[in-house]
Amino acid sequence: MNLYLVRHAISVPHDAPGYEDDSKRPLTDKGRAKMRDIARGLKVLGVCPQLILTSPYVRARQTAEILKEVLGTTEGLVFTENLLPLAHPDHLWEELRAYAGVDSVALVGHEPSISALANLLLGVSGLQIVFKKGGVCYLTVDSFGGEPHATLHWLLTPRQMIAIGTKR
Repeated sequence: MNLYLVRHAISVPHDAPGYEDDSKRPLTDKGRAKMRDIARGLKVLGVCPQLILTSPYVRARQTAEILKEVLGTTEGLVFTENLLPLAHPDHLWEELRAYAGVDSVALVGHEPSISALANLLLGVSGLQIVFKKGGVCYLTVDSFGGEPHATLHWLLTPRQMIAIGTKR
């Protein structure tokens, strides 16, 4: 399975009036525009997930919707609480097993859970992987039996993704 871990794009700040409920914070105009540019970079790289799993939080959902539109994913979005900010990565690994037959999946989530998932899949504990907002990591998983194991192909910042997208 080709697996793309994506952190949501730039959203309204935690302390913004009217958004006391963290789950309701939307992307900013800048966040939406940058995510479109990032998605164009993914398209240049040939990324076209068959399925997108996303946190139900508004900012993650909006990020996933942009990916779906720009990359041409035909399946609907799948919402999962296993991509919430403090979700345990073992639970998402178990959920991913249900999609073992899918060739390409994008996961849209939050820090620190998206980094924790990368660490789990790569089998590392002392490594600090940090996803910037809109950052993307590409991994492959060959088997869903036993312990999680993935191969890292790349981890790119939003700036790198945007640069790739402008080289069309």
